Amino acid sequence: MEQTIRPTTQSTGFNWSDFFSFRKMIALQIMQILYVIVAVLITIAGLMMLFKGGGSSRGYRDYGDGPFAGGTLMGLLILIFGNVFWRLWCEFMIVLFRINKTLTNIDENTKR
Repeated sequence: MEQTIRPTTQSTGFNWSDFFSFRKMIALQIMQILYVIVAVLITIAGLMMLFKGGGSSRGYRDYGDGPFAGGTLMGLLILIFGNVFWRLWCEFMIVLFRINKTLTNIDENTKR
């Protein structure tokens, strides 16, 4: 009679021990949330610069010295290149965390 060996099932829940020993990484989830927030902020800043323009037609207040000075060209550059650069940076960081996760899985599989 053959005896089958069943592998032990591991809990898929959150393990505090892994969290406090830094075996469980949470930065990947935080980076995905942070990406959305900063991308929205970059888009808002680019749109503000795009539509605000470079000065005032009334003459008594010059908006050209503020943090969103620059006009149409700068607004377009921030809208396009700001979001592309931010996306590339986040993808780079996520790739690093996924490499860590893959290496951890390889390490766990070779110990068995």
